Amino acid sequence: MNASDPDHLLTRTLAEWHVSPPPNPRFRAAVWARLEAARSAPTWAGYIGAHAVPVAGALAIAVMVGGLIGRGQARARVAAERATMVNSYVQALDARTMRMP
Repeated sequence: MNASDPDHLLTRTLAEWHVSPPPNPRFRAAVWARLEAARSAPTWAGYIGAHAVPVAGALAIAVMVGGLIGRGQARARVAAERATMVNSYVQALDARTMRMP
């Protein structure tokens, strides 16, 4: 390997490079504070209990919108089936298409 090889220079530089951060005397206390904060984080049930009014409102709106959309789709389906049934009935009454025994 050549001494001017960039890979060799990079390897040597990285081998000689050492990071010495200053010690933080409050490091352990900060870690324990973060652990306690995570332990006391609210659960889903706790969140919903604390925000019951907005959650209930959103649920009521979702049910109402779903009902209105379902009602519209049901009416459209009934109208289409009724049109098919009326068309079949009228065709059955047409004398030109009737078969005599």
